[in-house]
Amino acid sequence: MPFLSTPLTLSAIGGILGSAWLSGSIGALSICAVPAILQSGTTSEGLLKGWHLQFSRGMHYIPTTSAFIALNYVYLAYRYRAQGLEWRGFAAGAVSNLLLAPFTLLFIGGINKIMIAANSGTGKPLSQEAIRKLIDTWGNLNAFRLFMPLAGASLGLWNLLQQ
Repeated sequence: MPFLSTPLTLSAIGGILGSAWLSGSIGALSICAVPAILQSGTTSEGLLKGWHLQFSRGMHYIPTTSAFIALNYVYLAYRYRAQGLEWRGFAAGAVSNLLLAPFTLLFIGGINKIMIAANSGTGKPLSQEAIRKLIDTWGNLNAFRLFMPLAGASLGLWNLLQQ
């Protein structure tokens, strides 16, 4: 397979692997971190701190990684189109990775604001049951987000295999 040695192919493989890794990383938050926080048996403050810790770590790398992968896919779509090759899978992969941001703002942003304010002490006090419900809802909504970069990986792979 001589096409595997080209820089564009290596870039495509990087985008595909990056999208798949990002999907797994997002999934791990909902599958591992959220249940661990909820089953910790800690106080309301402990639940908030546990949630905020995993939220903060994800906030540092998920948006930037998603944007970087999307830019890579846009570059690939541009280059493949210029060469007369199938490019639409890369373009769709870019969009699917970028959908993380608006989905987060629309569906998870309100929960984030409430939880961040409660954790910092600037928001209204929440009962332990309310905190548990918010963390559970956050985990379920976050689990849905894993399908966006997973779709990006699938579309990128599909496009790569079209050649």
